[in-house]
Amino acid sequence: MKKISFGILFFISSIVWAAPDWIKAQVVKVEPERHRIVLNHENIKSVGMNAMTMLFDTSPKLDLKSYKVGDSVRFQIKINDGVLEVIALEKMP
Repeated sequence: MKKISFGILFFISSIVWAAPDWIKAQVVKVEPERHRIVLNHENIKSVGMNAMTMLFDTSPKLDLKSYKVGDSVRFQIKINDGVLEVIALEKMP
């Protein structure tokens, strides 16, 4: 029983402390006033999602005003109340 409990605790702690992956994408649409962005993104391995174009909510602390359609970016996500939310966004050279 102790081995199982330790294994579960280790697994949960590794998920919590693992750094989110950076995902490459291209900006399709930006809605700064609504804290939303549409991205054409590559596969997101951490959640088992294929490459696609989709709308994401963003963290209110992200300033989307500096992004425009066609920008190449990379981003990180987290699951917030069952919804994918962009928590970090950076322009790519």
